Amino acid sequence: MNINDLLDELERLSRIAVFALLPLTAAFVLTGYFANSLTIGSMALENGASIIVQLFAFQSIRAMRSADPIRFPHGTGKLENFSGFLYGALTIPTACYILFHAVQNLLDPADHVAFGLAQLPLIPSLLVNIYIYRFAARLSRSYDSPLVESYLIDYRVAVWFDAIVILAMTTGLVLNIVGGETYAAYIDPSFSLGIALYMLRAAVGQLLSNFRVLIDLPMPEPEQLQIMRVLAEEFEAYEQLGTIRTRRSGAQRFVEVELYFGGSVDVKAISALNARMQQKLRAKLGDVKLNIVVLENPEEAA
Repeated sequence: MNINDLLDELERLSRIAVFALLPLTAAFVLTGYFANSLTIGSMALENGASIIVQLFAFQSIRAMRSADPIRFPHGTGKLENFSGFLYGALTIPTACYILFHAVQNLLDPADHVAFGLAQLPLIPSLLVNIYIYRFAARLSRSYDSPLVESYLIDYRVAVWFDAIVILAMTTGLVLNIVGGETYAAYIDPSFSLGIALYMLRAAVGQLLSNFRVLIDLPMPEPEQLQIMRVLAEEFEAYEQLGTIRTRRSGAQRFVEVELYFGGSVDVKAISALNARMQQKLRAKLGDVKLNIVVLENPEEAA
């Protein structure tokens, strides 16, 4: 699958996700209110945060389309990472709000939760989430994209969430029917507490991991020393060393080295040098992207 095919599929996936979330969120809000269910209300808040993130993802895909997909196939920059950061920033206060009310309801359970009514938006939500998950899974098999992987993880969790909450609401309904109202009253706040804790954990993880990618940091001195050692090992392959630029973005290291060559060197030799140096750096430092800037030896140019 080429980049244009991926963009077509991603735009379609994003559009489906946005337009599915809008009516589902409204249904969760209304059902949560009339069913007196904090769990359903929690899912409405989580869906609301997802709408904002999905809209940003949609704009990211449009930005990809405006880039040059032939010469610059990764022109999104860090838009995809910002989507994850935005999700974390929006979800943390939402999770804290749900957590507070879940604990409050555990200490003083609500009088009555309409468990049957609470299930109404869950069934279409489960069906939509299964469809989007399968869509993302098909894309992930064809193309390696952080945005696709984000959809795949998010909707895998969403499918399990819906299935588990449906089971919980069914259990509460059965307990009410057989006279176990006392136990049923603790099901709703218990599950909303679990949702809040999961949201908090996922949001903090998303926030921190994407923050590290969004913020470029200097490489530590021991790592810079490893770069100098590799350059020393390959000294016979070039004539003179120029400027070295390094930065660290998340787990990735970016190294740009200016190397001077004589006029007789060919492209194949430079490409082989780049491959050797990158392999050595990856063995020492992990995920490294190396770029050699080829310069003509100033003495020969004179």
